[in-house]
Amino acid sequence: MPHARKDLFDTDIAGLADFAAALSHPARIEILRIIGRSQKSEIACMEITSQLPLSQPACSRHVAILKKAGLLLDRTDGSYIYYRLQPQVLASFCKTMHSTLQPAMQEAKAKSKS
Repeated sequence: MPHARKDLFDTDIAGLADFAAALSHPARIEILRIIGRSQKSEIACMEITSQLPLSQPACSRHVAILKKAGLLLDRTDGSYIYYRLQPQVLASFCKTMHSTLQPAMQEAKAKSKS
């Protein structure tokens, strides 16, 4: 499949698409949920891996994608890596997505009423 020509689109729209792509796998959403449900502010990588039906390398790849998207911060303590959520990044994505789609949603709603 050919690569999408993101350079043809507004940078905000391309950024939303990139961020949405980081959330496009159920394992990545589950990783966010695992960290979010934790009683601690951060969680060890091995604890995340133990709760997923995936190999450690697969979990690490998914965590790396979430980290690259800015959703996770990490901290190393000896041989352990701890991750914590960046909720403001997800909130910003949701706000931007809503404001981007709001005019289209209003237009569709108006058309359905007529």
